[in-house]
Amino acid sequence: MGSNCSRSRIGGFMRGVSSAILTAFLEAAERVESVLDSTVVAEHWEDQSALEGYTVAGLAGHLARAVLTAEQYVDAPAPPGTVEATDAAGYLIAVLGDHDPVDSDFHRRVRARSHDASAVGAAALAQDVGRARRRLQEHLDGSTMDRRVEVLQGVVLTVEEYLRTRLVELVVHLDDLAVSVGEENRQDLAQDACEEAAVVLIQVAMRRHGALAVIHGLARRERHPEAVRAF
Repeated sequence: MGSNCSRSRIGGFMRGVSSAILTAFLEAAERVESVLDSTVVAEHWEDQSALEGYTVAGLAGHLARAVLTAEQYVDAPAPPGTVEATDAAGYLIAVLGDHDPVDSDFHRRVRARSHDASAVGAAALAQDVGRARRRLQEHLDGSTMDRRVEVLQGVVLTVEEYLRTRLVELVVHLDDLAVSVGEENRQDLAQDACEEAAVVLIQVAMRRHGALAVIHGLARRERHPEAVRAF
């Protein structure tokens, strides 16, 4: 049930094609549903996860919320047109900021919500994700991707850009969950989802460190031996 990326079932992936973003998100959400309903996750439910501060249950809750909150936000009333919209990278920078990933109040609240979500148990959580995914599939299509939504901390972005942030969450935390239960070598997610998550993370890294630092980090290890990270 690991999260290594397999070849796409969608076909050639192009950034900016709204239907491809939606399809990649829905496929990743379906994979989350399957993983949460797996025997191996249930067996490790109370164990500590690979993500500091989270049990496997809490990490599962956090992963599920990437789908559950998407439904909540895309169904909310549109924000005033005067509010400037950002993109996926701008959202991640604005919301995550420089919060310590373990000890900050922000991440303590995130962990608390994640653990609360997991209280229903793995099977019920998987069912919740499945119901949310099916409702999103019925509600969203290519024509709704440009609709503006207001999300966490009042950040405004289009549905398409918000789903790009959800792809980052799903790709990163499916990998965390796979490592946590000892199944990191399976190939589960479509290449499209992984590529889109990588694009967003590179955009975040460039805005934090500058494009040249990212290029050096990727291509010139002798000049820049330290990793250049998005977070």
